[in-house]
Amino acid sequence: MEIILSAENIYKIYDSASGPVHALNGVSVSFEKGLFYAIIGRSGSGKSTLLHILSGLDRPNSGRILVNGKDLCTYTDEQMSIFRRRHMGFVFQQYNLLEEYNVLTNICMPLKLDGQKPDSQFLNEITELLGLTDKLKKYPGELSGGEQQRVAIARSILAKPQLIFADEPTGNLDKKTGEDTLNLLKSCARRFGQTLIMVTHDLEIARQADRLIHIEDGKILDLKES
Repeated sequence: MEIILSAENIYKIYDSASGPVHALNGVSVSFEKGLFYAIIGRSGSGKSTLLHILSGLDRPNSGRILVNGKDLCTYTDEQMSIFRRRHMGFVFQQYNLLEEYNVLTNICMPLKLDGQKPDSQFLNEITELLGLTDKLKKYPGELSGGEQQRVAIARSILAKPQLIFADEPTGNLDKKTGEDTLNLLKSCARRFGQTLIMVTHDLEIARQADRLIHIEDGKILDLKES
């Protein structure tokens, strides 16, 4: 068992008009390399906050986030941005594609921002695997929701990250397209040895994960094999 990511006693408090909101209350959890984790819980339970803190998109008030033993909480914002580009991939419900760029540029954007050139053989492999080879010159507005999400998946894995974070990636898709998207995410993660951490409200999706994390009121109620 190789632990790639761990959270140690994480607390996150947000200010609101009605007073402080305790989004995470002493969360500790570890993630093994190469497994698929689903984080479930009711709306407002803290699941998206946990995903954002695990991935360095947000910072905890206290606690530590360790990736391969490195404490991300000690990084500056610039160091964290570089680390995310090189070691993490992201797939969101809203796709987050850049409308003014074609599919190929969208897929390569994290590498371009890092001043890197894509591995052309790997780029060809993943675009073929995701059925995007004939869509590379198209723009996001010319694609269906499912096709846009496949572009987002390709973008998330091109830099060969160790960790893929997915926040409700099938939320805007119909059932069939959502199932196809999930299968592609899982197969890509397995094929490239990546750890997939997904927030979902869909129990059918959650049951397909290797590990199921149930969070409620900012605390982990249960962590089990699904």
